[in-house]
Amino acid sequence: MRCLTCGVEIAEGRQYCERCAAFGGGAPKASGASDALSQIVPYKNTPALIGYYLAVFSLIPCVGALLAMAAIPLGIRGLAHAKQNPEAHGKAHAWIAIILGTLTLIAHATCGVLILGASIPLE
Repeated sequence: MRCLTCGVEIAEGRQYCERCAAFGGGAPKASGASDALSQIVPYKNTPALIGYYLAVFSLIPCVGALLAMAAIPLGIRGLAHAKQNPEAHGKAHAWIAIILGTLTLIAHATCGVLILGASIPLE
């Protein structure tokens, strides 16, 4: 077998190249590295990830209500995607999108009602 890094022939039974000390199959691969990353950032579950970011940005006044209305259905779709594809992960991001989006939408609606109520003159 030849070393994939430097091209030198690797002796039978050896796991590492004697010249460059690379693993016999080339550069060693980090086991589970991409799986750990997909648990932290669910890049395989796009609806949950987008819903999460929209829910976080829905805390911005004025545009927040629109972002919250988009975050809630994306969070629901993210939960469905995580249920169909368990390797996609993203349940926590989907739940955050649903809960934070709902709470933000309620807060924006409450503020809107209070502002409208305050603008009506009392007789």
